[in-house]
Amino acid sequence: MKEISSWGVLCIRVPEVQILKVANLFNPSHQESNHNIGPFKVTPTGLPLISLLVGPADGLHSQSLLLDEERSRLLLGARDHIYLLDLDNLAKAPRKIHWPASRERVETCNQAGKNANLECANFVRVLHNYNRTHVYACGTGAFHPTCAFIEITGHREDEVFQLLLNTVESGRSRCPFDPLQPFTSVLSDKYLYAGTSSNFLGKDTAFTRSLGPPPDQHYIRTDISEDYWINDAKFIYAHPIADTFNPDDDKIYFFFREVSWEGNDKSIVSRVARVCKNDMGGLRSLTNKWTTFLKARLVCSIPGPDGVDTHFDELQDIFLLPTRDDKNPRVYAVFTTSSSIFRGSAVCIYSMADIRAAFNGPYAHKEGPDHRWVEYEGRIPYPRPGTCPSKTYDPRIKTTKEFPDEVVSFIRFHPLMHRSVHPLTGRPVFTHVRVDYTLTHIVVDKVLADDGHYEVMFLGTDVGSVLKVVSITQETTEEVILEELQVFQQHLYVGSREGLTQVSLSRCHLYGQACAECCLARDPYCAWDGHSCSRYIPASKRRARRQDIKHGDPAMQCWDTEDKEKVLYGIQNNSTFLECNPKSQQAQIRWYIQRSGSEHREEVRLGDRVVHTDRGLLIRSLHASDVGVYTCVAQEHTHFTRTILRVTLQLIAHGKLDRKPKLSEDSEFEAQPGPESRLRYKDYLRVMSSSFRSLEDYCDSLWLDKRQSKVRGKGLGMGKWKHIHEMKKSRNRRHHKERKEHKGQKE
Repeated sequence: MKEISSWGVLCIRVPEVQILKVANLFNPSHQESNHNIGPFKVTPTGLPLISLLVGPADGLHSQSLLLDEERSRLLLGARDHIYLLDLDNLAKAPRKIHWPASRERVETCNQAGKNANLECANFVRVLHNYNRTHVYACGTGAFHPTCAFIEITGHREDEVFQLLLNTVESGRSRCPFDPLQPFTSVLSDKYLYAGTSSNFLGKDTAFTRSLGPPPDQHYIRTDISEDYWINDAKFIYAHPIADTFNPDDDKIYFFFREVSWEGNDKSIVSRVARVCKNDMGGLRSLTNKWTTFLKARLVCSIPGPDGVDTHFDELQDIFLLPTRDDKNPRVYAVFTTSSSIFRGSAVCIYSMADIRAAFNGPYAHKEGPDHRWVEYEGRIPYPRPGTCPSKTYDPRIKTTKEFPDEVVSFIRFHPLMHRSVHPLTGRPVFTHVRVDYTLTHIVVDKVLADDGHYEVMFLGTDVGSVLKVVSITQETTEEVILEELQVFQQHLYVGSREGLTQVSLSRCHLYGQACAECCLARDPYCAWDGHSCSRYIPASKRRARRQDIKHGDPAMQCWDTEDKEKVLYGIQNNSTFLECNPKSQQAQIRWYIQRSGSEHREEVRLGDRVVHTDRGLLIRSLHASDVGVYTCVAQEHTHFTRTILRVTLQLIAHGKLDRKPKLSEDSEFEAQPGPESRLRYKDYLRVMSSSFRSLEDYCDSLWLDKRQSKVRGKGLGMGKWKHIHEMKKSRNRRHHKERKEHKGQKE
């Protein structure tokens, strides 16, 4: 479920993770694509999270989110419960409504072989604001969908939050039976538009309209025609969009993917469809069915050199990014592949102008022995099929029930448009392949940076992580992953099985403590303020804030690109690790070595013995030929090259550390420990090569060794002090004797 308010609040309902973003989003040809991996990954322990709501031991199972910005409250639909959170006082315990499925329904669900914990309960999947005092809610009801109104009235001190039992009704065709089945719904003008299945088996998928102010409660749905209308659809998103300034021409646009048959060829295709809001169905044909339903194919593909495109054909999510013209939002779509060989995800952007052009173009027609879709070239009836009845269009036709029979008959067998809708850039703005997960959901925020506006994408995955991505288009399209969050001021609210969490969108402090690292992050939310990498706030005065999203070139912005130097000792024939981990993982790392006695450096030759890892250079077995000065060089996407680290590697001959010279009492006292780096390195080698079962065992052993060393040190000190004292006494006796002899000579 997604809800967009006039202030840009967005809710996303997802199976893996739910994202609700609170922000003001409403700020009034073939190109080569460069794909860069982002500056860093964040582990769960590194996230500045605020836990808002933690579910019971067996999970919260959050299914829907609904934000009321005006009253600063958040509704969360979960298993058998609806929670109400006060966003002005997050520490306050949330109020809740217990709404379980009946015992009989749960038993029937269990007998049908469904999972008692994950399916046989009332999972609240629909939450919509009906008016200022009521919310319309629907739950799966243990595979028996149920809907009802929730009353929320009064002030916070004496606020009423209750389920109205006298409004409970069947939720069939409004809410899915299965808590995991994809579906969509939107409430507009008190009518509920929903795309879901209408039976226990998950079949008979349809797009419907229900509710409505009495007495105009006109239930209407798509025709049951798998060959022409909808076949085994997975509904993704629905939203009302005005096509013109005439309210009679308002439409509901919805997006889905479905099974398509052409002859014996079966495929998955993605669609955009639309219906008129004032559609009342036909009079003699298509009674209580849409008479304005049209659909077109959405294409998201990468053009191939041989003319064969690589298609991402399974639509996963849609986000409408508002523009100054509310009739023309930018359509962001997430796709995945259906191929069992190639796995990947992509994001494509579409314009409403191109979508409307497809619906105003030629119709498709099934003909021939193999029943394939071809362009319809016959006569098109009047009024044009798919047109909304309007007094300004034709005063004689006031409702769809007055459409001529030939118009209704035409739309029944020609709902598909011949032309497909292609992305704005002719290809995806972002692709993600050769990874162990797929993209499933998207949120987009338009951000004002120092060098212009950028559209930052937050992409949910099927493993629960969130990617923060910006696509930069100049002469080429460059994709930059800014962050990868392992969970999932402006805030991001993340709901999952375990609970609800609040995450900050700008996390600039993680980009390092240098201007170059902040600049190389290329995050529109962040800039270098002279002291740290902090949140970028547009202002008339720059105040020395450094930011370069387009180029990410610190050479033009910063003066802190000096490299670091250090010395490292390695033991012959043992493994040695040279760590070089730049903050910007957009960089390609290369290692060079300048050997002893040589004036030139050469690139390190990699192989089985010398391995380049994500965090540095691993030498499995150190040889004498490995000694020298190693240089870690990072080359950024802009060909900006900098030296991150210089390491002087010195060799400790095999067995040298084990050699213990025989020392006298005096020499033992004068023996001093080596540099601290050598001790640390020796400790590291010891723990890596020892047979200790755990790090705790090693620490205990080290502590005992140091304690014994202190005891020995005390003994050495006392012995030495005694020796010095005897020497002093002997020296005093000698001096006293010499003074007496000298005195006797004088006498």
